[in-house]
Amino acid sequence: MVYEVPDDRYYAKTHEWIKLEGEKAVIGLTSYAIEELGDITYLEVKPVGSLIHQGEPLGLVESSKTTEKIYAPISGEILEINKNAGIVIEDSDEIPIGLEVISEDPYRNGWVVKLSVKGSLENELKNLMKPEEYRKALSEENA
Repeated sequence: MVYEVPDDRYYAKTHEWIKLEGEKAVIGLTSYAIEELGDITYLEVKPVGSLIHQGEPLGLVESSKTTEKIYAPISGEILEINKNAGIVIEDSDEIPIGLEVISEDPYRNGWVVKLSVKGSLENELKNLMKPEEYRKALSEENA
């Protein structure tokens, strides 16, 4: 199977993507991750204002198949949570409505959080894969 891998972002080994927009970074789940998860039933993240370091969990996604942590591809402070995609704040009583947006449009409307970039972005980007590297990793994983 061929997965969508947009050229304008970086990818983590744990199948999160990051798109830089000036001093902000948009983070989401790759189409491969979504395919592996199956139907997403719940997605929660740390609240706005939380400081996250690269590689630390920033949230949790539950699906019809499994529960997985979502890891921060870079360090930053959570500025915005995509409530339009049904994402809720951890430990809240919110009901997730609209989670299908994540599966249907993972690289545009299905983003998870936006961060303000903190730390050494240049060094942290070295820990991520460029699109061609991620495509190669996916093809090897599915060989």
